[in-house]
Amino acid sequence: MLKKKPSDEPISCLRPGRGCSYSEDGTHRIFTASEKERLSGFVCRDTELNRVDFSNANLRAAEFHRVSLVAADFSGADLRCASFVGCDLREARFEGALFQFTRFDQSWLIGAHGLSEPMRKYLRRQGAHLWVS
Repeated sequence: MLKKKPSDEPISCLRPGRGCSYSEDGTHRIFTASEKERLSGFVCRDTELNRVDFSNANLRAAEFHRVSLVAADFSGADLRCASFVGCDLREARFEGALFQFTRFDQSWLIGAHGLSEPMRKYLRRQGAHLWVS
């Protein structure tokens, strides 16, 4: 289920008749740059968004509950006050992402890219499960 919080216009990434494009690295581009600017407060539950391009998106206060986000690209995204609860973020990319009060309760970030050692410590304190190879 994908929705915005009630006070905002809904943004759905599963629009009939609209396909997605692919970047060189194989991520799915299902949001336009303009849509990425309006994803603050985005709520997503019980779905798969594997390999989705969220790079440079405004995901402040977004909520992801039990979402598969394997190899999703969050590079440069604003993730302040976002919540990832029970999510699969294996191999996700986080280069240049902004974190502050971001929750990762019971979420898996095995093989995640672009995380410095201080950021890994922060993520562990926020409930994430990390393994570094």
